[in-house]
Amino acid sequence: MSGLPGWSRGYPVTRIYPPSWHGFQAPAHLRAVCALAGARWDVDPAAPLAIAEIGCGTGYTASLLAAGNRHASVIGIDYNPAQIAEARRLAAEAGLANLRFIEADLAECGDAAIDALPEFDVITVHGVWSWVADPVRDGILRIIRRRLKAGGIALVSYNALPGAAAAMGLARLARGEIRKAGDPLQGVQAARALTERLIAARAPHLLPSSWRRVLTGDAPGASDGYLIHEFQTEHWRPSFFEDVADAMASARCDFVGSATVDENFPQMSLDPAQRALWDEAGSEAERQLIFDLCVQRAFRRDVYMRGRRALDRESAVDGLWVAAVTHAQGEMEFTTQAGVATLSSAQVAPIRASLASGPKTIAALRTLPGCDGLTASELLAVLLGSRTAAPLWRDPGADPEMATASDSAHRFNAVAAREFAPHGVGRAQLGLASLALGGATPASALELAVAQRLLEDPATHDDAALIAARLPPAGAVPAAEIMAGLEAAIADILRDKAPAWRALDVI
Repeated sequence: MSGLPGWSRGYPVTRIYPPSWHGFQAPAHLRAVCALAGARWDVDPAAPLAIAEIGCGTGYTASLLAAGNRHASVIGIDYNPAQIAEARRLAAEAGLANLRFIEADLAECGDAAIDALPEFDVITVHGVWSWVADPVRDGILRIIRRRLKAGGIALVSYNALPGAAAAMGLARLARGEIRKAGDPLQGVQAARALTERLIAARAPHLLPSSWRRVLTGDAPGASDGYLIHEFQTEHWRPSFFEDVADAMASARCDFVGSATVDENFPQMSLDPAQRALWDEAGSEAERQLIFDLCVQRAFRRDVYMRGRRALDRESAVDGLWVAAVTHAQGEMEFTTQAGVATLSSAQVAPIRASLASGPKTIAALRTLPGCDGLTASELLAVLLGSRTAAPLWRDPGADPEMATASDSAHRFNAVAAREFAPHGVGRAQLGLASLALGGATPASALELAVAQRLLEDPATHDDAALIAARLPPAGAVPAAEIMAGLEAAIADILRDKAPAWRALDVI
């Protein structure tokens, strides 16, 4: 027996899913992926946009999308009533009038219920596909088939084969320990202990994997609640790209590319011999299988379009606006499947200086000294992959109502800081809503708390000591070395992040 209620369809529902922001779900990021793939997505940031998040959990991502898109109508769908109730509470507290949540079991939704939904420009299905039963997958496909607009975008993320194969034994082990323990938390702890013993015993099939690191506590940010959702489900199974692509084709959706930007560049992920095999492949399914056989990763973030049309890739990328998300100095590099992608120091300095003065188009950045040899796509990939910049949904200077409209984003950021980052403590991957981004910029708990202080008390401007003194709980007297470390961390945030936040009207 699983210990799960019958209505759960084999998915853990006793603990609500922890909040987490993933920037690849934002419309601006999806537009950048389409540009990189040479796929035309006709969407106007100033026009009403309809977004659906299937499997919205407690609504954190949907709330950030609503707070960052004043013209959008955002709908979050989940079958867990506790999560929907929590999502509605958060939205009400933040005053997000353009957001609503629907409690629905997709396995039971008929065509009439689905057709009552609006047509969507964007449908995201993140962290759902690999964890749910086939009837739920069928429900997801029915929504995409019937309610995704022609030319609309769907994001589907999932554990991918063959990379996830190494985790199948570990998932079975963890699920068994949870079942034996009766209590999910005790089961996770038992699974962790048994896994560590198996590692010590050099079990040949317990290969290094992201799941192993998460379960043993070697990966940051993995709460017990996350582990329960990851391992207690009865239906977890990874998929090959071709099987997911075939399912999406039944909804008349064409593969566009990966929301993991560097994976759209085989030269960034494959060595020359692997690239030759990739080039020889006769179909997209063959290319993606070769790619998945050659790279060490077990999770895909695939973007689909309902009716793909072509456009000139480099021209589309050149026209994208990007803005700095940090003013930190140093190299501009990121790790890809094949190594490290980087720009030269001669290129980095003028790019950082230009972005420090405000948002720029990719075309404008390529006119800077030393940058004329960069293609638009390569430059965008490095800017996003190194987390130096993010694609804008709209230029802050082009919208005279931006300052007033940003009030909803500011309000949500303050509510979220009190809710998820009290006193700047927490391991969750959070975000700060921004209308310029049409979503959020990533933020740690401490960064969210600092932003809240800067929003609510301008007197704390650039005063790390004052902010640090106001973060601990009332009556708490942290040790001097703890306060010194906190003050230093806040000073770094004020130097590197706060200027970017101001440019994005986050604060």
